[in-house]
Amino acid sequence: MAIPAQAAAPAGAPAERYHGLDALRGFALLLGVLLHATLAFIPGFSYTGWPIVDNSPSSPLAFAYFVIHLFRMPVFFLLAGFFGRMQYRRLKARGFFKERSKRILLPLLFGTLLVLPMNVILIAVVLGIKGPVDSLVPARAIVPVPLAHLWFLWVLYWLYVAVLVGHKLLGLFRKGGAAGSQGGGALERAVGRVCALGLEPVVLALPVAVCLWFFDQWHLWEGLPTPNTDLVPQLPTTVGYAVAFSFGWYLQKNPGTLQSWRRRWVGYVAAAVVVTVATAALGGFDPQSSLVTIDGQLALEPLTGGTKALCALGYGLAGWLWTLGLVGAALHFFAGFSPLRRYIADASYWIYIVHMPLVMALQVVVRHWPVHWALKYPFILAVALPILFLSYHYLVRSTWIGKMLNGRRYPRTLPTDPAARPAVVVGADAS
Repeated sequence: MAIPAQAAAPAGAPAERYHGLDALRGFALLLGVLLHATLAFIPGFSYTGWPIVDNSPSSPLAFAYFVIHLFRMPVFFLLAGFFGRMQYRRLKARGFFKERSKRILLPLLFGTLLVLPMNVILIAVVLGIKGPVDSLVPARAIVPVPLAHLWFLWVLYWLYVAVLVGHKLLGLFRKGGAAGSQGGGALERAVGRVCALGLEPVVLALPVAVCLWFFDQWHLWEGLPTPNTDLVPQLPTTVGYAVAFSFGWYLQKNPGTLQSWRRRWVGYVAAAVVVTVATAALGGFDPQSSLVTIDGQLALEPLTGGTKALCALGYGLAGWLWTLGLVGAALHFFAGFSPLRRYIADASYWIYIVHMPLVMALQVVVRHWPVHWALKYPFILAVALPILFLSYHYLVRSTWIGKMLNGRRYPRTLPTDPAARPAVVVGADAS
């Protein structure tokens, strides 16, 4: 998603800059490359529909996938709401809608027309696979469309539309006032009391846990169901990311909460580790351990009863503990301007949009190599990431594509002026 990189400020006052959040945005998007590179190595993951299976499976990579998948999207949508409110205050409703449409729908169209066909060609032609391709569109899809890893742009766009409609019809979010003002009605005061008590992880986890509990045929490795093949997201997805987005919108008006996260980040991360390990132990440390025979075919066993309830609660709680801890750590360690971090943040949107065909092609190349996954996985990243960064540097940064993604064209140099911030950046909107 496209998000502004700095906070709005009163006329004549210097704008507050969130370099730590910018760094976290770039880090989280690049984690998407690492995440998708693990998929061919996860034992049993082919039964979820991933068409490439490596001959050297890895339980450690499976656990790494599980951990990253817990927090990446809550971080994205939290930052989307946070920076989205900045843009809304600066541009007002009409300008906000126009700018969001350009920064979200155009990249979605670009990726759908140019990147996703490469995925289809790779799967259907190079691999010669038909069955797994069909399985990528589940029977429960309402409006099946292969959005693949770009689904987050579609969901994000409709969250922005919901904000505009809600503001117009219900007055849920006020346009004016200082960023730290304490107004906003009973709901905002209630959220403020929750934050003052340090109960945000629990309260934010509950809607996710309830939706996952009532979600039929849910297994832990699915997490929040990814709407990558359906224009209509499942209820847990809609609720989970709408909550993250709305809370980010609240935080921009009440930034004192961010400072409390900055002070508590060690505790949040420590708690996240404990809850993550306990939840993974309940549901199985890799998909292979959850395989059962259903109607004569191997499939992941859905969770039921008390195990399902505990896993749903643990999944939601662990995801929010990681999110709060990482936001706090980013604000603590990366508060200052860094030309390199800023450049990576600028490049991350492009890298995430185009990385999938390259990563899949490299997975195909190494899948039958008679070597350990500990050599194959780093090889994929060592080849893919330099190619992706070079493509951004020479084909995107100073071109019309860079303007589409980042709001303007930038020279092929590291940024040197902290005041020369991009008009919009992508960070918090990706999968």
